[in-house]
Amino acid sequence: MSANLTIVVLAYNSAHIIGECLNKLNFEKYKVVVVDNASKDNALEFVRKNFPQAEIIALPKNIGYGNGNNAALKLVATDFALVLNPDAMILEKDIETVLSVMRNDASIAMTGPIILDEYPANKNEVEKKISRSESDLTKAEGNYYEKIDGNFAARFLSGAALFMKISIMKKIGFFDEKIFLYYEDDEICARVRNNGYKNIIVTNALAFHVSGGGKSSGSSLKVIYKKNWHLVWSKLYWKKLRKGILGAKRSAFKLSIVYLIKALFCALTFNREKLVLNLGSSAGAFSFFIGLEAFDKNGNSRG
Repeated sequence: MSANLTIVVLAYNSAHIIGECLNKLNFEKYKVVVVDNASKDNALEFVRKNFPQAEIIALPKNIGYGNGNNAALKLVATDFALVLNPDAMILEKDIETVLSVMRNDASIAMTGPIILDEYPANKNEVEKKISRSESDLTKAEGNYYEKIDGNFAARFLSGAALFMKISIMKKIGFFDEKIFLYYEDDEICARVRNNGYKNIIVTNALAFHVSGGGKSSGSSLKVIYKKNWHLVWSKLYWKKLRKGILGAKRSAFKLSIVYLIKALFCALTFNREKLVLNLGSSAGAFSFFIGLEAFDKNGNSRG
């Protein structure tokens, strides 16, 4: 087994999708840790049965994306870690390409491959994605963008397949533990740059986020409500970190009203899914406005 990389895969009700992710990994070369966020399906049993080489961390309750990954990242003893979504895939050759870039520049804290929505890769789609990524970066907030040896130094990397240099991340911290879900990758990427390190998009390495992601935890009405509660709450928390509390509170008050109006309209048109979505969004915004955190005093996620 290589002493260089630990791959962390966080599962939550992911039995239907995680097999595709794990099947692509070389368990003999890399240490693979599956963190189960108290799944209610048979994700844990599925991994134990089909991938006995994987180390498992079974959490007693769902503590969210950042905290769940942190449970493994804090224990990593290898030089590098890869945080990989259960609905994402990456091949060994692409892993090694990314690692070679990270080894050659001490200022790189995190890297990510080009992420496609469909597997296998189509050459034209890869070229379009690289071009689109470069175009998006040049228009990014603060115009933070630099081309380095054909790769992009960027303000943001996707959390779907995120490589970390452990020595640096232990100094500046892993994912923000106040966030349950969403905007963790925005926050950690900003913290990397604020500490003088680089986030690099490696343009000749690929990963695949199945159907654009969002497939790893199901889509019941309860899940829709909770996800949108945290989507809006986390967006406002991220705004607070960047712009200050007053601006974030003003946005929270406005959004709570806007989403409530949308919910009322959806109720009149009998659109149940959008009704739940907007109610969750309104509740998340109002909760932020009155000062509630993403977790209650017992460490349980709200929503």
